[in-house]
Amino acid sequence: MKLVTKHLSIIFGVCSAFIIFPIILDSVAKAQEQSACPSGQVRDSNGLCSPSSQGQNSGTMASAQEFFRSGRKLAKQGQSQEAIGEYTRAIELDPNYAEAYFYRGNTLALEGQPQKGIEDFQKAATIFTSRGESEKAQAVHQHEEIIRRGIKEGEF
Repeated sequence: MKLVTKHLSIIFGVCSAFIIFPIILDSVAKAQEQSACPSGQVRDSNGLCSPSSQGQNSGTMASAQEFFRSGRKLAKQGQSQEAIGEYTRAIELDPNYAEAYFYRGNTLALEGQPQKGIEDFQKAATIFTSRGESEKAQAVHQHEEIIRRGIKEGEF
């Protein structure tokens, strides 16, 4: 009975990690998209839109977001390898794109590369922490721990 409870706990944890947390991050990403500034403007520290002092940088950010959105769409369609490629492109354009690291890590773990996924989770958590988003960083660390437990238990 103890073994069954342990396996059910792991299964529940993995399901929560792969279903609930991505849903939360997806809703945050959608909220960010809806509150996006007009072209050529960026959001300042007060949350207000203002002209970009680095027009090149805002174009790069938009491209990174486009690759991220494309990756999410491909992942939802079951095209995991293509999604990983899109997340990677987003990260190449914006090395501080924590959500892209998280989703790429999640996809890598599901595709049988949990250790690479853990590396992406650690990077995402570091970025969230540096932004002062400790709740997100903690959630990513919990997700990472579930994957580690799954590796130990032979689930991956």
